[in-house]
Amino acid sequence: MLFYFVKMLLIPLILYWIMAYFPFKNRISWYIHTLFTSAYTFMILFINDWTEISYYLRPVCIVLFGCSLFRQMVTLRSFKFNGLNRKTRIFLSLYGLLAIYQVFICILFNISYITSTPKHEDAVDLAFPLKGGAYEVVNGGMSSSMNYHFSHRTLKYAVDITKLTPLGSRKGKFDNPESLKSYPIYNDSVYSPVEGRIIEVVDGVEDNVPNSLGRSNTNMIIIKHKGYNILLLHLKKNSLLVKKNDFVKVGQEIAKVGNSGYSSEPHLHIHAIKHDNKRDYFNGTSIPITFNGNYLKRNDLLLNQTLIFR
Repeated sequence: MLFYFVKMLLIPLILYWIMAYFPFKNRISWYIHTLFTSAYTFMILFINDWTEISYYLRPVCIVLFGCSLFRQMVTLRSFKFNGLNRKTRIFLSLYGLLAIYQVFICILFNISYITSTPKHEDAVDLAFPLKGGAYEVVNGGMSSSMNYHFSHRTLKYAVDITKLTPLGSRKGKFDNPESLKSYPIYNDSVYSPVEGRIIEVVDGVEDNVPNSLGRSNTNMIIIKHKGYNILLLHLKKNSLLVKKNDFVKVGQEIAKVGNSGYSSEPHLHIHAIKHDNKRDYFNGTSIPITFNGNYLKRNDLLLNQTLIFR
């Protein structure tokens, strides 16, 4: 928690204060600091998961960056700039290299966020499977920096979803960190995202204590839909409301969110595959998924099944 507080709150505040109030002695130093601050801000906005501290600090960060940049641009004309002495040139050279490095890292890790979205015709469109609250995408997007599934052939376009507390985190700040009930998404109803036939169910796997990983066996439901398998994982033990060969409709309640299988905290995992092996429902090529036409990425915020902020 302290690491995220420093990285995503303390450092940006210091950078924004310098941008807004520091009396720069020359334009080059201001340009370098603005470049570094912009790249750093872009990195933390789109790469880091803000539910570690509070999702609601993310738009605050955007506003503070814009305000500090505006203030400095307005007051820049009143500054009396001096020449560069030797110490200043050395400092600016080092800071400039650091800024260039930050920009390089920013482009390297964020270029996919800006440019990469699956072609709509390649994706299977789903209804959002959760209702009644504010939900955030923990893992999602076409980059390993935003979606750790992306490097796996069968999980490449998988999405992990969590639910926000009133304070914007994914677990209660003052609740027992080892209690499943500390996570507001735990025991939430899961609704079928498609119309189709249930081809596999697994139940009876115990929910893990938070912050500890279980084995690969997980409570799950697999729905056959238009030649694709839609997999919903980490469901709560004994919560499944469907059985194999049942036919489900979109929006039908089918289970509860749990923390079974290879999961360290309650969340809903969903992905789609083009099935290659009838004996192994996990074996297939990952297919892009959209929710009501939207390809979801890390830090996307949904309220009552509608994408409201990204």
